[in-house]
Amino acid sequence: MKRDAHSQPWSRSSVPARSPTGSAALEHNLLNADRTTAVDITAAAGLTEELLHAALTVRRDVGRVSDVIHATVITLALPHILEDDEIVSNRPSLGPGNDQSRPYDLETNKRVAEFKVAVWSGGDMMRKRGITKDLVHLALHDDDQRRPELWVAGTEPIRFLQTSTSPVSGLLSRSSRHQRARFEARYGTTDIPLRDFITEHATHVQLHNIADALPTLAEAFL
Repeated sequence: MKRDAHSQPWSRSSVPARSPTGSAALEHNLLNADRTTAVDITAAAGLTEELLHAALTVRRDVGRVSDVIHATVITLALPHILEDDEIVSNRPSLGPGNDQSRPYDLETNKRVAEFKVAVWSGGDMMRKRGITKDLVHLALHDDDQRRPELWVAGTEPIRFLQTSTSPVSGLLSRSSRHQRARFEARYGTTDIPLRDFITEHATHVQLHNIADALPTLAEAFL
């Protein structure tokens, strides 16, 4: 491989002081590696046979990593959010999507809840649509005995819900026709700014940061 005449010579003894933050950084670090430095670079990235074995096991037995994260967050949060006399009253929906028998991610004798675990990082339109869909789903909940809750990763999703002037109609444009029809039947129109929908129709939906229940995840949600 040709090098620029003005570039500094590469030293085989130089190993990155910090672990790569993604596959692109790892690819760069492995350029010109030999059998010795490859070991060091791979170890610095945290890539081990144990990690590979665990990932393969997860893919075989559970499915997508995002599904594993979703299921793990809910199950780890339960001991922290359940009250003394509260029990899980329906089989939780730990995988992707819900069905008619399990309309919420979590149902107890005191609450119904949806969990959105994706971390927002810019260009989040799909996530904005998804969180609005779940908010409306919870707002339409017709059980006065159980409070509706929406748990999200970090503070940015909550800020969006409370400040966005985008009309609910646009954010629900890819939701089911059934949900849009229920929304219009209940509230009259979908042309309501999201922040106004929150303050006028969805004040009963409690918004929570997952990091409040699992503080060790706070840094990961930044």
